[in-house]
Amino acid sequence: MWLPRILLSLCLAAQASAAPLESVGPDAAPPAVSAHPPAEPATPRAPAELLEMLPPRAALPGAGAPTGVELEYTIDPELDRQVQEVLKVGRVNLGHVILMNPSDGAILSYVSTDPTMFPATRTYPTASLMKVVTAAAVMRHAPEAAKRDCRYAGSPYDVTNRHLRPPREGGRIDNFWRSLAISNNQCFARLAVHDVGEEAMLEEMEHLGLLEPPAAGHAVGRVEPIESPLDLGHLGSGLAGSFISPLAAVRLASVLAEGKLVQPYWIERVTDESGRALLLPGREPPRAVLSAEVAAELRELMVGVVARGTAKSAFRDPRGRPLLGPVRVSGKTGSLSGLDPKGRYEWFIGVAPAEKPTIAIATVVVNGPVWWRNASQISALVLQRVFCPDSRCDPEAANRLHAAWQP
Repeated sequence: MWLPRILLSLCLAAQASAAPLESVGPDAAPPAVSAHPPAEPATPRAPAELLEMLPPRAALPGAGAPTGVELEYTIDPELDRQVQEVLKVGRVNLGHVILMNPSDGAILSYVSTDPTMFPATRTYPTASLMKVVTAAAVMRHAPEAAKRDCRYAGSPYDVTNRHLRPPREGGRIDNFWRSLAISNNQCFARLAVHDVGEEAMLEEMEHLGLLEPPAAGHAVGRVEPIESPLDLGHLGSGLAGSFISPLAAVRLASVLAEGKLVQPYWIERVTDESGRALLLPGREPPRAVLSAEVAAELRELMVGVVARGTAKSAFRDPRGRPLLGPVRVSGKTGSLSGLDPKGRYEWFIGVAPAEKPTIAIATVVVNGPVWWRNASQISALVLQRVFCPDSRCDPEAANRLHAAWQP
């Protein structure tokens, strides 16, 4: 097994404050006469502090971790380097990029530009990523609504009380896939209010893992109180009302692969000074949250976001050709102003290849009045590094990342 190895060298004071390891021997000698053999020595457990540590460059090790402990990460250092380069060239001051194996939750890259001002462990406005949740709720609870056209007037992005009902005539019409592709707030607000409802909307968020901590050390997602139909419309369209972490976002993206919710992890192995492996907590097995059919349908709908919708230009070269060649991407964009830190929050989540995903990605950047790259553009360039390593794009190229650390 090949894995990057990180040796922690902290001060003795930190070691003294750490929780002691479990004893490696039995507490007492066995009785002189017994029908049972002595108990096997207990395997020491890895200190809990280590499990909340993020991969390199995402955060510094916290005080309390013992000295002389070696961690083996699932992170691919070369991929991490390339992601950092994309962010640097794109002049992103505040941003996160996370890449994950959607089948088992192994984190392959976890890069943050400023973990102090913009920590990856916090939650931020979900924006139109919520449309993925609303679409899943429609397909599970009100599938007939997905076959109905949506008539709307004015900007598709404005949602007031009067927009919660369609105009009787005139305006424009979008079907379900196009509403998702162009991120039509009016249409998704109505779906949340009239077809899904508050209870099913919140249930879907919980079902897809957004209202639980995505992993150790990461904040739980949250929802603001829903006090009116307009509040519910804003929640379902992503205009307001919900907050998630970047890790929760990549976890949501991974559901599109097989309809399963995985537990993200980045520490593969922990050994002590003598090279003895310490026991890590067991990871929860992936749990099915969507049928394979619904997941596949959602993926195909979200191909429209990249091929003909809000991320189209980001995934094209200057000549208008697909940036990833034959590799199709299923994705969703999001954009919403926030205050902490202040700026325009730009999201992209997705999986690729769309037919049989091997990579899940989540990118969020906070842009000011002047900016050079949004989240879709950063994601496209990162995925180009993954699937086009030799200037030739190959849907199988990501398999090399998984093979690098698997037995």
